[in-house]
Amino acid sequence: MPSSITMQNSADNMDVVAHDQTFVDCIAEGSHFESATLTRITFTRCDLYWASFFMAQLTDVTFDRCDLRGSDFKDATMRDCRFLNCDVGTDALGGHTEFGDTDLSTVKFVNCRGR
Repeated sequence: MPSSITMQNSADNMDVVAHDQTFVDCIAEGSHFESATLTRITFTRCDLYWASFFMAQLTDVTFDRCDLRGSDFKDATMRDCRFLNCDVGTDALGGHTEFGDTDLSTVKFVNCRGR
């Protein structure tokens, strides 16, 4: 299956639709992925500090060795996602990675700091 990314508003990644992509060593600190649809995506060693995935649709997404301190996953729909060796602990202002009302029943956290 070919990989693809479609962005409605590429300035801040809102409403992005991405399939079958791998992102390695990215710096996306404070990026907005609100209402994004991410399917079969892998983030490896990415800086996603204070990134927002508010109301995003994440299916089969893997975060591997990523910095997610202070990130926002509130009201996201997450299916079969994995957080491997990630930092989901306290940010510089004492805030935490937020999952709010997100259903984490099919989400795996393995060796994550702060979880």
